[in-house]
Amino acid sequence: MQYTSAILISAAGLLSTVSAHGAITSPTPRAAGDSMKAACGTQVYYNQASDSFGNIQGELQVAASQTDYNAEACNIWQCKGYQFADVDTANIQSWTPGQVVDFKFDVRAPHAGTANVSIVNTATNTIIGSPLITYSDFGNNAYAIPANQTSFSITIPSDLGTTCATAGACVVQHFWDARSIDQTYES
Repeated sequence: MQYTSAILISAAGLLSTVSAHGAITSPTPRAAGDSMKAACGTQVYYNQASDSFGNIQGELQVAASQTDYNAEACNIWQCKGYQFADVDTANIQSWTPGQVVDFKFDVRAPHAGTANVSIVNTATNTIIGSPLITYSDFGNNAYAIPANQTSFSITIPSDLGTTCATAGACVVQHFWDARSIDQTYES
């Protein structure tokens, strides 16, 4: 059986004066598009289109002042508001159980926290099974970022059943929670 996933991208819902922090850069992640703009509003869209590395809390700060932000349609805590309808079909990943998939993550501004990489069911916004990778100390600016935090591989689980058989039904998510500064990064 083959499973299909659209990679999440970290989206910047930040004020334009705030620097980027971190995101998956490979495989090609989701990007801002017209469906996201319609759901999340013009300003969130432009912030994410210009800087996809920011945190969700910054994105929510921008959204709070927008009259065209639709919280339910945007679903900002899933894919940071990026909509599957905007995914270029050339960027939809199709993997098989047991396949090893390599990732690159760019930590542009380290913040100590925890992180995980998981398969997420987009219908329920829940992790399927257990995280594939967990980091108890991720992006810590007290030391050089370890290589396994910027270049890592996952193995596609064999126990996904048919849940992920349809494009967009599941995503691979890198979730970085920098709790000490109340910033969360989803890619």
